[in-house]
Amino acid sequence: MRKHFIWAWLAACVSAMAIGGCGNSDPGISPQKAIDFYANSQMLVDKGDNDAALAELRKAVSADPTLSIAHCAMGDIYRKQGDNVLAERSYETACETNPYAFRPHYNLGVVCQAISDAAGSVQATREQLSKAVRAYLRALVIKDDDFDANLNLSACYFQLGKYDLAAQYCRRAIELDPKSASAYCNLGIIYDSQGDYSKAIAAYDDSLELDVHQPRILLNLGSTYMRQQRWPKAIKAFEMAAKEMPGESAPFEQIGACRFQQGEMDLALAAYRQAVAINPRSAAAHRGAGIVLMTQFVKDRTQTALRDQALEAWHRSLELQANQDDLAKLIEKYQPKPATPNL
Repeated sequence: MRKHFIWAWLAACVSAMAIGGCGNSDPGISPQKAIDFYANSQMLVDKGDNDAALAELRKAVSADPTLSIAHCAMGDIYRKQGDNVLAERSYETACETNPYAFRPHYNLGVVCQAISDAAGSVQATREQLSKAVRAYLRALVIKDDDFDANLNLSACYFQLGKYDLAAQYCRRAIELDPKSASAYCNLGIIYDSQGDYSKAIAAYDDSLELDVHQPRILLNLGSTYMRQQRWPKAIKAFEMAAKEMPGESAPFEQIGACRFQQGEMDLALAAYRQAVAINPRSAAAHRGAGIVLMTQFVKDRTQTALRDQALEAWHRSLELQANQDDLAKLIEKYQPKPATPNL
């Protein structure tokens, strides 16, 4: 997400602060003094003294609880300090004291979105995402041509499973910034989730035209081709991803899967072994290698060495990732039974 700063809109917010409701300010301190506290806080922020800046901001909102920019500035500092809960409260107050300011509503959406990522339950995640949606929608009522608000709102709707709305706001973001590779990537993911693979591929291609060095998009593109069973296209995308991320095993794991689907067992095994060489702790790579080896054994059961190698690969995969019940059943099926002793 892009960083946003307060100085560009300071004058406008100060002139608009009277729009907010009345608060219980300290009768011994003038509203001008509250603004002075706020100005002092910003100088302290520039010096990197956030704690002292917070102290000045607390004085400001004590003197004038309707000073929206002070509440918003407190939220900014809390965000920098990693305290999104306190940031959320500050931004909420900033929105209440000035319902017509874009920045507090936008920042509230960002914080709620961040809190949703760390939520401990599905319900808590959805609640925070819904808060973020409301904040972004209000921000867009105030300023409907903000690229980040549209793109972030799209992401929230996507996480909530509302793909049509996600696509709507993602397309709006692209209208606002047609050079955004990330927006086209997001649109591709949305279309992919809707099962509209042709549109997804087109969006991924648009993103790659803007920035070819995006290995994760190449992985997404390859996976979409796989869902269409277009194996050569998928392999090409994964090979391009492998060049962009030489230290990652994922492209070779996917190449192995494509080669297997095409019946190219030797090439599939080579890809999986390359994945294992890059990342010996890849459960998927060991599993894939085992599947290829066992398939070869089943075709020629005299090749017991292939079976033994497959079982060893599967055992290693289970050691790395235990929750593979189907793999445990395959091991049980193909594991040689111990010989009956002669008595």
